[in-house]
Amino acid sequence: AQVAAYLAYRAPATYAAAAAVFRRVAVQRPGWEPRSLLDVGAGPGVATWAATEQWPSLAELTLVEVEPEMIAAGRELLPDARWFLGDVGDARGPADLVVVSYVLGELRNLVATRLWEQAADTIAFVEPGTPAGYRRILDARAAVIEAGGYTVAPCPHDLPCPLPADDWCHFAVRLPRSKLHRRAKGVELGYEDEKYSYAVLSREPAPKAEARVIRQPQVRSGHVNLVTCEPDGIHARTASRKQGALYKEAKGAAWGDTLNTPC
Repeated sequence: AQVAAYLAYRAPATYAAAAAVFRRVAVQRPGWEPRSLLDVGAGPGVATWAATEQWPSLAELTLVEVEPEMIAAGRELLPDARWFLGDVGDARGPADLVVVSYVLGELRNLVATRLWEQAADTIAFVEPGTPAGYRRILDARAAVIEAGGYTVAPCPHDLPCPLPADDWCHFAVRLPRSKLHRRAKGVELGYEDEKYSYAVLSREPAPKAEARVIRQPQVRSGHVNLVTCEPDGIHARTASRKQGALYKEAKGAAWGDTLNTPC
């Protein structure tokens, strides 16, 4: 019953968050075609499902989950994957992509570093977009960078986060609610916004964006107000129509997108 409740209540949002993260990675690394994946604390495998939608090249799927009933549900979603009953310490690679989605609260930095050791290429951490979730992301990112990793997204640099201590970096994805989803949540609204924080790191330096939009852009007549994270810090920018390429890119940008025209 608990697994069924999770699938109806939370799985759509965690899938949407993972899919949004993987889309950001694909923008940064358009030619990357991972072949193998290790999903740690996989639940029923919704993050893996999102990864396979983004990268059809994924042929070897390994998922580790501590709850047998989650594995039973996951086998319905991903019948060709290899499922292992165990905790995060039982995860064994190597895999081109290691996914750690909504489980960092159960880990210590030491375990995050051990998971990095299982990544042949890339590791992706995803957490709720809360101050606590963001702090866990920061800790995992710092541990992997110290172990030799490089940031792919969202940060356009490998430096410590420049946000003040009372702020946090997060993004949002809007997902539609099905009739069943609305019934499970006892709501009428046909959509919801899932806020998430994330960090993706790789063993080799990836191309860096000029900037990342870290707040909802404010589109006005003839200009766009942006808050961006850049290699030299956080900036409040105004892109006017006179700035041509930058204005065009800013006008089409969404919260979380990269900007590749110099600001």
